[in-house]
Amino acid sequence: MLMYLIAQIRILFVSLIFLMGISYFVNAQHTTTGKASVSLAGIWKFKMDPFEAGISANGVQLLPSLAETVILPGSTDQNHKGYKTQTTTSLRLTRPYEYKGVAWYEKEVFIPENWKDKEIELFLERTHWLTELWVNGKHAGKRESLSTPHRYLITPLLKIGTNNKILLKVDNDRIYNIEYAHAISEETQTNWNGIIGQIMLNAFDKVSIRDVQVYPDLARKEAKLHINILNTTTQNIQGGLQINGETINVDSSIKIPISHISFGGKDSLMILDVTVSLGERVQTWDEFLPALYRLQLNLHAVAANSKFSDNYEVKFGVRSIRTSGTRLELNGKPLFIRGTVNCAEFPITGYPPMDKEAWMRIFKTCKDYGLNAMRFHTWCPPNAAFEAADELGVYLQVENADWRFTVGKDSLVNAFLRKESEDILRTYGNHPSFIMFCEGNELVGPKVKEFLSEQVSHWKAIDSRRLYTGSAAYPLVDENDYHVLYGPRPHRWKEGLNSRFNKQALNTLYDYSDYVAKHPIPIITHEVGQWCSYPNFEEIEKYTGVLKPYNYELFRELLRDKHMLDQARDFMMASGKFKVIQNKEEIESYLRTPGMAGYHFLQLNDFPGQGTAPVGLVDIFWDPKPFASAKEINRFQNKSVLLLRTESFTWTSDQVFKGTIQIANYDSAVIRSAHIQWTFELPDGKIYASGSFEGMDIPIGSPFTLGEIKVPLSDIEQAVQMRFNVSIANTDCSNHWDVWVYPARLPDVAMQKVMIADWWGVSVERFLEKGGSVLLLADTSRIITDVVPGFSGISWNTVWSGMPPNLLGILCDPGHPALRYFPTEYHSNWQWWDIVSHSKPMVLDHFPYGFKPLVQLIPDWNKPQKIGIVFEVRVGKGKLLIVNTDLKHHLSKRPVARQLLYSLKKYVASDDFNPETSVELKELRLLFENKAVK
Repeated sequence: MLMYLIAQIRILFVSLIFLMGISYFVNAQHTTTGKASVSLAGIWKFKMDPFEAGISANGVQLLPSLAETVILPGSTDQNHKGYKTQTTTSLRLTRPYEYKGVAWYEKEVFIPENWKDKEIELFLERTHWLTELWVNGKHAGKRESLSTPHRYLITPLLKIGTNNKILLKVDNDRIYNIEYAHAISEETQTNWNGIIGQIMLNAFDKVSIRDVQVYPDLARKEAKLHINILNTTTQNIQGGLQINGETINVDSSIKIPISHISFGGKDSLMILDVTVSLGERVQTWDEFLPALYRLQLNLHAVAANSKFSDNYEVKFGVRSIRTSGTRLELNGKPLFIRGTVNCAEFPITGYPPMDKEAWMRIFKTCKDYGLNAMRFHTWCPPNAAFEAADELGVYLQVENADWRFTVGKDSLVNAFLRKESEDILRTYGNHPSFIMFCEGNELVGPKVKEFLSEQVSHWKAIDSRRLYTGSAAYPLVDENDYHVLYGPRPHRWKEGLNSRFNKQALNTLYDYSDYVAKHPIPIITHEVGQWCSYPNFEEIEKYTGVLKPYNYELFRELLRDKHMLDQARDFMMASGKFKVIQNKEEIESYLRTPGMAGYHFLQLNDFPGQGTAPVGLVDIFWDPKPFASAKEINRFQNKSVLLLRTESFTWTSDQVFKGTIQIANYDSAVIRSAHIQWTFELPDGKIYASGSFEGMDIPIGSPFTLGEIKVPLSDIEQAVQMRFNVSIANTDCSNHWDVWVYPARLPDVAMQKVMIADWWGVSVERFLEKGGSVLLLADTSRIITDVVPGFSGISWNTVWSGMPPNLLGILCDPGHPALRYFPTEYHSNWQWWDIVSHSKPMVLDHFPYGFKPLVQLIPDWNKPQKIGIVFEVRVGKGKLLIVNTDLKHHLSKRPVARQLLYSLKKYVASDDFNPETSVELKELRLLFENKAVK
């Protein structure tokens, strides 16, 4: 009877701790030594329970023995459990097996005799997202979290020295209405059911260290420790802590002074606040030198005749993050965020990697491409990601699983997210990489501002180690430390062809100072760089896991149906090169904006959902794409970037090129006595002009003006694409821009044997029938087409936006004689703005198989079409070159159009004019009828 009462008291104690919400469980950030653990990885019994028939209303288990098996850690998808998918979609990757609802997992585990006097905890590192536990048939409670481990103290329910049955109910149904968050979204990581990461039983003494929160103080050269000690003895204990430590992740380790702390009492949870000296030589953590500290806490305690011990290790970094006006400062130095957004795209597993090595690869790739930060869009990564970021010096913005449009309509959701945010801050709070926290993305609802204000104020009150903001993009609240601001970017959502790249030719005098001026705190611009490249179908074979690229296969078959599959790689390469060009200008525009605090790139890797958005410079597997190397991207996305301000990139030989060279320097130190060199380089490598600026010190920050340049262009006799290079001697800091110079005056072209027409008609047909050559400069005001002539690439994707731009730039052969006098690459660049913007593209799908326009527009992968703005055909004995861009009006002010016209005239009048493809008259007439050719 006495033993029964003791057991019931212990169960009551555990239940009270659960109800009080006291977090005495092992923090995921530390490692323990001298502890005993049993891994539960391996085979588990399994059964789906979609109708929740396993437990009756009064808690009696009705479910019979679980007949199936699965491997954990893992998901139902990986174990081929669930309902086989019967459909496919172009909107996202496809799960061959899907399951939402209750699933049961059961395992027998032997508890060794030497655990008799220990406390025993079940540790589930991550699961989706409600678990309920029975041990030996007795209920042990439930947990709900998407972001932190589920932990159960189960000592009184276990039998020592024999097998014990552990039964877990995992429910991944919509527990709360947050289905758009990437923590559970089908658009990216999927709403998987299962358990991933560490699954184990941990045994520890009845007096032990359960949590240590470290609050470094750089100015005082010390760290304050908030220590939780668990005492389940119910006895008065006396004990001591020895604390020692050293720096790690550095070339030379520094020891810190040893501290000794005494404690005592009979409380079940004892809280100690301790200040530890870090010594005189404090090593700070940042992206350049991510020094870490490792503390060892050794506990010894006695109660009556019992002795207890524990060893606890915690890592942290010493860094100070704050704001100064519109700037961010880290350790007293200006900080500019160069971040990528991560939306949990992991197609092999459908869930995030739980090992540090995988995250080291991801973050190393980010740093290779010049980034220093990652924003986790509406999800929180596992502990392994924080550890990798700590070691590599990567700044993280973590977010709650919140992307709602109904904030304020459900108080239970608010309560869950408040608790979830507290757990995130506590579980991962010691990691120095965790510098920013945000509630979620683009939040909407009747009480959204009130909710966000409360959240941000609450976080500031409980944890001062990072900066906080309410919602990425919108709405903004006064309590924010900084804003992730929607707006400062060249293409806004639903802006269509009114966006900056489409409205006017490029100049780099533009910046976002007006946005900075409106906000007294730092702004990081929201989800920029969404320029797409054509899908790379060579990636399809890499999808060997739980998500299948049926969307990519659909796009491939659409292209095959239009007899253009042979151009797939050309489309990908040309659109990718153009994407990099657009990314370069966009990123440089943020760096040249005074007072801006950073940007979040959407994103470095591809996004597989929401209509499919191949926006990455690397693919979804974090492998480089063939059109851009990390070295190339580093020119404009790096710790120090040279900048150029100029009114235009297309000039004429009677003008003087004018520009201002600037720099954004966010390196670790001032650049001393910098020697800046610049050159104008001709295509053959010869230098047209050069100069330098000597001996200046460049502070940390941006933008700083290095010098003005003026270069007369009068010696340019032929159209040329020059390269303007800038570099700092004895550094790897260099950048370049393409500049096009055209003759101010062009000679006449003898066209006596060529008919020049502006529309199709009988006279054109008759001239062709006689074997004549025709240059048809089509009157664009009369062309009817369903292709909108946008210059920029596709932003995100047209399925999601439902509007242009819906093209991916041009594709041409720069070696073709028609372009001999028009300098170009095979892809779009800024000089093509005038040509494309004044065009009326023609759909040429009805032309013969294999026909390719001379200047082709790359189509949307959802709607492949053969689109041309310059193309040639043979008509009987005659030869025809059709140009459906305006090369006639205002040519005195349009040197690019004038030059293209000159090149085309020279071609048509030459013996090189010899079209290969023959087209019937009826096919040509279709182009000029009063309807669009589709």
